[in-house]
Amino acid sequence: MRIKNIPTLLLALAAAGTAFAQSGHRLPAATADDLVASRLIAAPDPGINSERAAVQFAWKLNTGAALESPAPFVDDSRQFWTNVSAKQLQRGYSIDTTAPGAVIRISPQTNDDTAALSLADLELSVAGKYAPASRAVERVTTGEQLRQAGADFSEGTIVFRVRPELGSGQVALRATGARGNYLVHVYEPDSPYRLRLAADRDNAVAGGRIAISARMYDGDTAIKAGSLAGLITAPDGTTVDLRFVTAVDGSISATADLPADASAQPGLWEVHTFAATKTGKARVLRDAKTAIAVSAPTARFAGDVRMSEDEGVRIALAVETAAAGRYQASGVLYGSDAQGHLQPMAAAQTAAWIDSGTGELALQFGPEVLDANLKAPYALRDLRLFDQTRMAQLERRGAGIEALGGDQPPAPAGSAEY
Repeated sequence: MRIKNIPTLLLALAAAGTAFAQSGHRLPAATADDLVASRLIAAPDPGINSERAAVQFAWKLNTGAALESPAPFVDDSRQFWTNVSAKQLQRGYSIDTTAPGAVIRISPQTNDDTAALSLADLELSVAGKYAPASRAVERVTTGEQLRQAGADFSEGTIVFRVRPELGSGQVALRATGARGNYLVHVYEPDSPYRLRLAADRDNAVAGGRIAISARMYDGDTAIKAGSLAGLITAPDGTTVDLRFVTAVDGSISATADLPADASAQPGLWEVHTFAATKTGKARVLRDAKTAIAVSAPTARFAGDVRMSEDEGVRIALAVETAAAGRYQASGVLYGSDAQGHLQPMAAAQTAAWIDSGTGELALQFGPEVLDANLKAPYALRDLRLFDQTRMAQLERRGAGIEALGGDQPPAPAGSAEY
């Protein structure tokens, strides 16, 4: 077949292509606070989720409500752990306490040569003279009692509190029948000394970077630690050392580049920081812990976004994948009020199976969840991408796409904005 009017056809196709480009949008550049993968990994399918049916739903939000993201966990630690050998316990192991009422836990390390200890096996010294531990402690609990209460402690664990009336200072433990190695945990609930630890995020992707802040305090006053170190441990035992640096303002932080290949073993990565300092004649030890979820970056938003206002508001997001799987997207739709300020209107989620390569996830905000008092221009924020097959969060963007469905950008954000 011969097409007679080729110039007219080419002009029509060019016009159609231009119209499609104008109706599309692009995600903005990610900020330092966003979770975005720089490269993708073709992680294997663990065989957990075989569901392939697409699903989507949306719900209304309270207009004017302030939407906030949960902050990462902060550990204010008044405790520390130490490994103690049988020889150390046989001759007496000293602990510096900084407040009355220290709680001490002794757990045998997992091996056949370690002997479990009972209160009758222990002697305790607070004022420099050893006496049976039963005279100096209270609230004694065994590992079996802890397990019955739902706490998972190793067999042979014993926990006790040093009587508060004995004060603080150097406490020494002695067990002449000790054999093997023990983990000793000391918790001082009333101590003014604490180690504050926080990660900048609670989710990360393999190959990414995470920042850790740590600081010693005496009450509300920051103090200098004599030593401060730490590490990040993956579920499979892989470790990343933390090297802390003090900034001009006195803040102390460390950054760590996570391994490019995520741990194949499920579980959280543990951040462990340990600090030591001296106050007067006492040595203050503190350990702090937090955890992060590190995901294999199997997919990311490709950047292209399309919007239509048929049957409400539909926002389709292009997705690039390195591994086939069931992926989920979510976001919060904002609309402009009469004054031109953006207000949260509705949230939506969608999930579908996407093969390796490229695909699309569409958030549908039906008329039933839209607010008649909020119009275009819209904005899509708190945009997230999940890998449901591998149960991982892959991407999160606080700021998504602005000025959707309107010719002019919205007015500056008010207090109700995300």
